[in-house]
Amino acid sequence: MLKRFVPFLLIAVLIGSTACEHKKTQAEVKAEKVKAFRKQQLAKAIKSYEELATKYADSEHAAEAKQRAQKLKAQAAQSPGK
Repeated sequence: MLKRFVPFLLIAVLIGSTACEHKKTQAEVKAEKVKAFRKQQLAKAIKSYEELATKYADSEHAAEAKQRAQKLKAQAAQSPGK
C-alpha cells in the first residue's frame, strides 16, 4: 500500500522544492550578465597585453604591456567571484 503513495509523495516534494526557488528579477539577471561580460573582457585584455609583450618584446612599450597585464591580473584576483 505504501508503494502506491511513493510516486505521489515524490511529485509533491518536487513541486514544493521548485515553488520555494528564488526567481531572479530582471535587474539581477542583467547584473549577472554585466558581471560575466566584464570578467570576459578582463581575461581578453590580460591575454592581449601578454601577447603584445611577447610578440613585440623589443618594443619600447613591451615593459608597459607586461606591467599592465600584471595589474589586471591582480585586479582579477581581488575581484569577488572571479
